Amino acid sequence: MKFSQNSERIESWITRIILLFFVAITIYPIVFVAINSLKSTSDFYANVWALPSTIHWSNYSSAWFDAQIGEYFTNSAIIVVSAVLVIAVFGVMAGYALGRLNLPYAEMILMFFLAMKMIPHESLIMPLYLMLSKMGIIGDHISLILPYAGWGLPIAIYILKNYFQTIPNSLLEAARIDGASEWLTFRKIMVPLAMPAIATVIIFNFVSLWGELLWATVALSTAKLKTLPLGIIVFQSEFATDWGPLSAAICMVMLPLVIVFLFMQKYFVQGITAGANKG
Repeated sequence: MKFSQNSERIESWITRIILLFFVAITIYPIVFVAINSLKSTSDFYANVWALPSTIHWSNYSSAWFDAQIGEYFTNSAIIVVSAVLVIAVFGVMAGYALGRLNLPYAEMILMFFLAMKMIPHESLIMPLYLMLSKMGIIGDHISLILPYAGWGLPIAIYILKNYFQTIPNSLLEAARIDGASEWLTFRKIMVPLAMPAIATVIIFNFVSLWGELLWATVALSTAKLKTLPLGIIVFQSEFATDWGPLSAAICMVMLPLVIVFLFMQKYFVQGITAGANKG
């Protein structure tokens, strides 16, 4: 018995050490960039690992205004938030329909969506560009919002369909007995209960789309419409030796990702563990 307890303690400490190690290697790059964002160029080249001798908050204003990161930030926010809203709204409706409305061939429809997700995005670049060009919307925000929404919907539908199926039938039956319509049941009961899954979909898609570069490079040619990843590339090529403002720009790129996760982590964890808790 004592040997078993000691073994469990050793395993617990080993697990904690491994987790702390992964936390450290995850956080360190963020801390490293944040420290260098407050350095002057001379401080950076003197010792890249040291703390700044003098804090230069001006690096952030230089990146925001001089390098037009603020303009690129606004473009990314409009595009990504719009795409994520489209994914969340249509994903919730499609997931509910496939998971709870007993549609014929629901599983086949879902498999079709997932099969489309298997196609590499790189192979879609040329036909997608030609199609949007003929529609006359290439080079505008909508030319990114629509493809982003299309790429994110299959997995969103899959996650939400499976989550809706874990919700007990008794809740739906009780609402219908009380005279609630299908739309009212969906809006007042199912959507609030599915918030953990919706938060998971929002976080996954926001993180993946915020840093998307390949399609943005192809679709956007106007400097005023460029997104943050394109802006960072321009910044790096034009101000390659000015590491302070460049690090500040990178911090501003990371900040929305951290904020979104901090505000939605409660629902995110619930969404990840829902299957295990309800299975």
